[in-house]
Amino acid sequence: MRSFVKVLAVALALTLSVISVGAITWGTPDGNEHPNVGTLLFVQNGIGFYSCTGTMIEPRVMLTAGHCVEEAGNINDVTYVRFEADALSGIGNYGSTSDWLAAEWMAVETVIPHPLYNDYAEFPNNYDIGVVILESAYYPSNGFGEIPALGFLETLRGQDRQDFLSVGYGRQGTLPPTEMNDYVRYKGNVRLLEVNSYLSGQGSQSARFSNNPGIGGGTCYGDSGGPTFFQDTNIVVSVTSFGWAKNGNCVGNDFNFRTDVPAAQDFLTGVLAQYGD
Repeated sequence: MRSFVKVLAVALALTLSVISVGAITWGTPDGNEHPNVGTLLFVQNGIGFYSCTGTMIEPRVMLTAGHCVEEAGNINDVTYVRFEADALSGIGNYGSTSDWLAAEWMAVETVIPHPLYNDYAEFPNNYDIGVVILESAYYPSNGFGEIPALGFLETLRGQDRQDFLSVGYGRQGTLPPTEMNDYVRYKGNVRLLEVNSYLSGQGSQSARFSNNPGIGGGTCYGDSGGPTFFQDTNIVVSVTSFGWAKNGNCVGNDFNFRTDVPAAQDFLTGVLAQYGD
């Protein structure tokens, strides 16, 4: 098993040089199509920076993966969020990384993992969902991500299953995944494959999506926590969680934590009761 956790960007903490990360596999640049999707830079247990992706679902609430906000029982030491399509824009205008982060990235009040998230210890029931609470409100021009009704993915059985779009700031997939000199929001088409296998928790938590160039896209390192949207809507049916592929290549299958299951919706209901608009 290979989690799509954390594009390691330790160099960023030491220099203003470009981070070696890339994009949604076999996707295309998103531009300004999904400004409700942003990237996270964070430190976990004294090590960082790492990178993930998330979606705004309320003015201060960003939906992401559990492993993007907690490790070994500890929430992130520090987290920054940005919504620019080119996450590295402006970096050359500052004398230090800390100055750039303070000026160009949004500050975070706290991060919250699902209370049962435990580093995949209960796999396949991994509870890999979390949120980032911004200090200040952010209003994306395309609206907030929307949570589907319970059991939404089951209602799609027998229909065209290619009408999904993954969005994220992760590494571009080839064989092996290419390390690119950009840190850019990408999008890619994916197909829903199934929701009822053992790896999917028999439908209780995860959904399996395609990740290959023949279909049009997939996810890779750094896309963790990013959304898979239904068709061209803002409905976030799942967040990128882990992949199942050989030799570290981001090709094969992606497993996303479903947002249409009780484990996700009970958690989000509690969060939004405290931090929602």
